[in-house]
Amino acid sequence: MEGLLKIIKMGVYASIQDQGRFSYRRFGVPQSGPMDRVSHYYGNYILGNIVNSPSLEIFVGGFKFQALQDNTYVITGPNAECYVNGELIPLWKAFELKKDDCLEIKRIIDGNIIYLSALGGFANELILGSRSTYDLANMGLECREGTILNRLNNVEKCEIRGLYPKYIPNYSKNKIRVYKGPHFDLFDEESKELFMKKFQYIGGNRMGYYLKGASLKRTCEQDILSEATQFGSIQVMSNGQPVVLMADSQTIGGYPIIATIVEEDLPIFVQTKMFDEVQFEIVGELNGY
Repeated sequence: MEGLLKIIKMGVYASIQDQGRFSYRRFGVPQSGPMDRVSHYYGNYILGNIVNSPSLEIFVGGFKFQALQDNTYVITGPNAECYVNGELIPLWKAFELKKDDCLEIKRIIDGNIIYLSALGGFANELILGSRSTYDLANMGLECREGTILNRLNNVEKCEIRGLYPKYIPNYSKNKIRVYKGPHFDLFDEESKELFMKKFQYIGGNRMGYYLKGASLKRTCEQDILSEATQFGSIQVMSNGQPVVLMADSQTIGGYPIIATIVEEDLPIFVQTKMFDEVQFEIVGELNGY
């Protein structure tokens, strides 16, 4: 394999993700894949990669890379401070790194996650039909200082191009749309109203985002049978606080599901910054609930 980049400085967290691991949730294997599927998709689109090419998903920032050979890259996602040899570069536009160039991703300003996509994609072991990293099961490459990121496919040099501004996602939204969950009616009327009030994001990872706000109470503390969950399911923990399940979350759960985020709003929600406020808006019910 051809080495593309070496991680010189490790930031908060990064993992290689393609579109995800499908058809294995019934065996307890999460889908994984990108948290922000829109930014992931457009990174490959700008470079002319195949849609399912793996990109490097980066949380928060703090990374520094050394180029091991010439190649073309693009960074997609919310506004961030990214530098090549000390010079600020724009997001959503392809750029070239020459051998020994330094790429530094200092911080993500308007969100939580960005994607570094490489011409040809980043290599990762193919497991159950996907190259997405799932750390809990030791699937995929562990990113740390000294890790070499290799090229997956040999492709010809691409044109330097970007995305028209009107197509770049707007990550600011007053409310996140949700469908009522299967256990919505197990909560008392006051809690149903409180669920539409603002919550504060207090921390999380690729398994779940934890929210803090008014305590949500059920009408009775009956046992809930464990049932299927999905990316975007909003469970209410025993302390009455919501947790939103993310791409690497468990496939079943015993906490009541009060709602599920509309798929189109997931890329917006996952970009919530620490201590930002979020507000939900119920727009209907999922089929079968």
